[in-house]
Amino acid sequence: MAEDTGNDEKVVFPFHEMGLDDRVLKAIAKLGWIKPTLIQERAIPLIIDGRDLLARGRTGSGKTGAFCIPLVQRILDVKAQHSSQTALQAIRGCVLCPSRELARQTFEVLQSLTSSCGGIIRILDLGTKDVATMKPLLSDVPDIIVGTPGRLAEHLKAANLNLDALTNLIIDEADLIFSFGYEADLRIILAKLPSIYQAILTSATITEDVTKLKKLVLNNPVILKLSEPQLPDSSQLSQYVIKLEEEDKLVLIYALFRLELIRGKTLIFV
Repeated sequence: MAEDTGNDEKVVFPFHEMGLDDRVLKAIAKLGWIKPTLIQERAIPLIIDGRDLLARGRTGSGKTGAFCIPLVQRILDVKAQHSSQTALQAIRGCVLCPSRELARQTFEVLQSLTSSCGGIIRILDLGTKDVATMKPLLSDVPDIIVGTPGRLAEHLKAANLNLDALTNLIIDEADLIFSFGYEADLRIILAKLPSIYQAILTSATITEDVTKLKKLVLNNPVILKLSEPQLPDSSQLSQYVIKLEEEDKLVLIYALFRLELIRGKTLIFV
């Protein structure tokens, strides 16, 4: 088991020097990703090389791109190998997330990364409809599925899909999988996997649950514990300090929402 803290001086390869397909590079450019983040610099070459990986990185560090880019590349490579013959359409990539919201975000990133692939890579978000409604969509056999362990376990119990040809298993936010109550579901999924596959775990922290999951899923992994700032840089995070009298606070909060200056999900600490 190798460990990479990200502290040593390594040669940093831009996206176009990572051996990526031109279609993937075009999609990356469309997304506006000018250069790899630290976790992408370290993780993408290792995943492309076939290594199992446990990567620790905070929210906003680029973890999703770090595993989605090589996953798309892997599917393209498999399809290229079978270009001269009829390849068996099969689920080869599976991304598990602790929540439907995160699964949806990951699905959207994968959709963007395959936007220049001419529709040859099919991706399915398992959380968009109930199990019975999704069955016909699964009969079309996507290349990549994204969802929570609970939803995937339901489909396996219903025999709506099989994972016999799976090559890549990715568990995102692995520190939340057990705490969200998915341990039993995950064991059902692992029992249905082929004997050989590449596994990737990403996590904001390395907890006891992550260590337990690592033993269940990974085989001689590289451990990435990257030294990076606790907060995203200024291009990803805006911070403001507003100084005012106590009696003005409620009025300010009301104005922020009434004028729609704050949008989306919001946490207010009082």
